Amino acid sequence: MSGCPVMHHGMAKASGCKHVAVSNFGRLFDIVGSGNLTEQEAAAIGGPGGLMHDFDGASPDSPIPAGYIFFAQFIDHDVTLDITSNFRDDPSTVEVEDLPNIRSASLDLDCVYGFGPEASPHIYDAQRPGRIAVHPNGFDVARAPGGQALIGDPRNDENIFVSQMQLLFHRFHNKLYDERVEQPSGSKHFDRFEEAQKQTRYHYQWLVLFDFLKRLCDPCVYRHAVPKILACDPAQYPYFYRPDAHGKLRMPVEFSVAAYRVGHTMVRSRYAANAANLDIELFDERFGTLGFNGIPEELVVDWRYLLPVQRCIRPRMSKGIDPKLADEIQDMPLPVVNSRNPNDRALGFRNLMRGNLMRLPSGQQAAASLKAKYGDCIPDDLDTGLEDLLCGCDIDAVKIAAETPLFYYILRESEVVHDCRRFGPVGSAILLEVFGGMLVHCQDTTFVHADDWHPDPCVSKERWGWWSDEYQSHFDPDALIHDPDYYPFELADVVRFVENLGDPRGESGS
Repeated sequence: MSGCPVMHHGMAKASGCKHVAVSNFGRLFDIVGSGNLTEQEAAAIGGPGGLMHDFDGASPDSPIPAGYIFFAQFIDHDVTLDITSNFRDDPSTVEVEDLPNIRSASLDLDCVYGFGPEASPHIYDAQRPGRIAVHPNGFDVARAPGGQALIGDPRNDENIFVSQMQLLFHRFHNKLYDERVEQPSGSKHFDRFEEAQKQTRYHYQWLVLFDFLKRLCDPCVYRHAVPKILACDPAQYPYFYRPDAHGKLRMPVEFSVAAYRVGHTMVRSRYAANAANLDIELFDERFGTLGFNGIPEELVVDWRYLLPVQRCIRPRMSKGIDPKLADEIQDMPLPVVNSRNPNDRALGFRNLMRGNLMRLPSGQQAAASLKAKYGDCIPDDLDTGLEDLLCGCDIDAVKIAAETPLFYYILRESEVVHDCRRFGPVGSAILLEVFGGMLVHCQDTTFVHADDWHPDPCVSKERWGWWSDEYQSHFDPDALIHDPDYYPFELADVVRFVENLGDPRGESGS
């Protein structure tokens, strides 16, 4: 039985990094946690009314536009899917290495491409070969007569925003296919679809490394890791994330169950979908938006309200990265969770119990392991304050403070070190280890291994001459890593390209 908070039925992997395949979960560190967190303790921290429940939306905004929350969800569904474990299982009965990951641990967009046109024909446009199908209405993903989304991973239909993110990448592939793919001189066996797929993947991988992770991660850890990722020497980096004895990349549970789930704290209860609906709930039952059905026309997402697409439209921002989770996901609707137990409907509780099930290392143990490699980027002896916060809760506060669950530790670290503006060092290091490993170890399908690749000038900001009066063959590599305001190609550029929008500065485009 699945432990996800909503339905999910993953399809098998697409063609991608040939030596990872659909594999298993594993551990990043050689540490097995105690697995002795009780339900009472998990409820006190992450249950309804617990320390993590943001009843009134008092958490501050982060500087990260809200659209990146759904991009993060889209990425997650590209690389990880556990359909076998349940967060209420006995930790002593679970062997992490035996759990299958029904996704390839590679940034190959299998959630978009499935097995490809021959093996997953339902994803593709039968009338226009080489293109991915979209709904005839133009504003939704393709659907079966019963309303089911015809996409590589049905989880990407679980809310309107991630469904519209899926559609954005369908349209991005199609437009690259139509307008930006050419056969190199002297090449043989050229396949336009495969070239469009490769270019779509490369742009996506660039966005993950130089847009999403740069906005999200601790600057010290980012500056330490990214040059090593670009050096593409798997013997030197990542430090911990390596293929197993069979040459496969396992999905580390420290990443999938803790570090990458801290994105849940960035979720607000309400979002702007478009100019006519500026304040809708994530699971707004007024519109039937509990997921897994067609998008009503009045809720077609205008990404200008969620990403910095145009200068004079200020996008909504994500919630600050702190130990608080929005009320909407601490009290999820019954149709989403299918449980009347209030704890089960609180995402904080579920995440803590799943971390306990996987016997994750404590935050303190993970920090000690990372410090040996990342040095001064990892702080010593972070005080989570849990002992004082849990005082009077009738649980062993001293034990919890000394062995802080990794999920909570990363959230608290982000609040203490970066005032809720970005991930802390431990969370950032785990993300860069795993995403960096996907790029470095997948030598056949990642842009970091491609010769002299950079984003298409008609997709990136080179289109507008922001960085140079003339076409430049390379972006500034130092600024990509060190300049916090340098984003020559970002997610908003995909929107501008797909939607044929003009210059983001407000001038008409070409």
